[in-house]
Amino acid sequence: MKDPFVPKAALRLKPVDVPGFPKPLDLSVTPGAATEASLTIGRDDDNDVALKGGGFPSVSTHHARFELRGDALWVVDLDSKNGVLVGGEPIVGERELQLGDQVRLGAVGPKFLVVGARGLKETVFVKREVVRKGGKREVEKMVGRANRRTTRLITLLGVVVGLAIGFIVWDRSATREEQQSRDLAYEDGIRGASEQIAALEARELQRDQEAAILEAKRVEQIAQLEANLATRTAELEVTLAARSEDEQALVKRIAGLEQTGASREVLERVERDLQSARTEITKTRDDLTAARRRVDLFDPVNLAQARLSGVSQVRSSVVLIENEVKILNRDLDKTMHLEAVGSGEDRTVRPNYEDAGEEFSIDSTGSGFCVHPDGWIITNAHVVASPNTSLLRELSSPSFIDQKVELNVVFSGTSTRYPATVHAVAEGEIDLALIKIEPFEGMPTLEGFETTARPPVPGSDIYLFGFPLGHLSVQEGETVIASTFRGILSRNVGGQMQVDAGVHPGNSGGPITDSSGRVVGVVVSVQAGPDREAVYTIGYGIPIADANTIWPPPPPPTETAPEEVDPGESEEASEEPPAATPDGDK
Repeated sequence: MKDPFVPKAALRLKPVDVPGFPKPLDLSVTPGAATEASLTIGRDDDNDVALKGGGFPSVSTHHARFELRGDALWVVDLDSKNGVLVGGEPIVGERELQLGDQVRLGAVGPKFLVVGARGLKETVFVKREVVRKGGKREVEKMVGRANRRTTRLITLLGVVVGLAIGFIVWDRSATREEQQSRDLAYEDGIRGASEQIAALEARELQRDQEAAILEAKRVEQIAQLEANLATRTAELEVTLAARSEDEQALVKRIAGLEQTGASREVLERVERDLQSARTEITKTRDDLTAARRRVDLFDPVNLAQARLSGVSQVRSSVVLIENEVKILNRDLDKTMHLEAVGSGEDRTVRPNYEDAGEEFSIDSTGSGFCVHPDGWIITNAHVVASPNTSLLRELSSPSFIDQKVELNVVFSGTSTRYPATVHAVAEGEIDLALIKIEPFEGMPTLEGFETTARPPVPGSDIYLFGFPLGHLSVQEGETVIASTFRGILSRNVGGQMQVDAGVHPGNSGGPITDSSGRVVGVVVSVQAGPDREAVYTIGYGIPIADANTIWPPPPPPTETAPEEVDPGESEEASEEPPAATPDGDK
């Protein structure tokens, strides 16, 4: 219901949680316009209010226009990408606003409250040119300067009034000499107050200059980022053109070889080259499409994506670790198989070491991340160990039976498996292990990995990477894709990090990063409730500093040249009895 006591055309906009903007915003009168007054809000400079800076990523270049039509205030959606919400509900086209309505630009954008009139002395007026040119930061500076000037004037006035009152009281009983002394003290007090105010103004000026320098650097960094994207796009376009030419050349070469009757071996080799070239072309096209999309969607005010680029780079280094445990008979050097014998109700399964039936194995999966171009991968010790199950203990109870663990890793976004070996396991209760694969060309690696990063303060954003539920989760065919979970660091307790994020079986061994992509921990476990059921929204991580127990790996042993033996001593040496070998050594 409309408030009947609100004066005509008195509705205004009061920013809510939009620091630095005048309260309220007055609509500008445009001569000759269809409406009495209007005000546009968006990111472009030609808006009446230009919302600049990284705090408004959901605001479009021209998002909304507020119009006074008679005594009614309307909001118009200017085809914004995230919409205009009134009272939490998106509008279609335009809507009349009532006193107390809350208008929001996008689901997470700035909010404005429709308020009534207020006294002229309480209103801060902003020239449209100032708001358009400088955006939020200029308004913040202007309002801040006004507040600081007011504070200084009040301070000076208080000093003067206090001194004046003291002077009047003392003057009634003072002698001439005392009065002269007090006059000097009064002048000194005024001079001191003026000097203090001047010092405050100088400090404020210095802070403004420093803020301007930081702002200039930020603008320069954004421009450089945009230029890098454009350069990358141009490079990919040149690469794509060159590879397309190579493809055409290979096609012509195959046609020529077929006409001249070249051998099948030669044709197959050229066809493999052609297939390889087409694969590279497809990859280059995908990279070019992604680069063009980033250029098209590049938003200088949305620095969150640039800040999280390190987080996306971590994801490519994450690996799925497949752990397969088999039962090995050392005497026969064969693994156990299971053979179905009989049929119907008489059907049984017979274990054997004669390769009859299917090979027995117990499979499990976990996560890890590659930290070095030589193929070093960090994970949990329990991910690469043999599961401690009663079945495995029973099967391997004979002394001649061993549990044979085979490890393979698959990088996120690929389907190729690489055999891995365990090189180090942390001692004590630190559940970390270091495994290794043979490095290959183009292997994703976590650049700049260090174990010196300390856990962020409780309440900070963190990211978890891994393969929840392993092969049970949805994948793209044979290609495995790591999941990314966003949460917060809840607390540091008992040498572990409690994280409030999605943690599931299969996440173990995956990295935990801060919002800039620095690895700060390794996922290790999930919280168990009183009934022993997992609480998948609460997990625990090992601080990355504990990886010092396994990283860096020890250098490989250096080969020493064999000692030269004097030919004259060889015969005497051969007469000496052989050295004794400890029992059990081979």
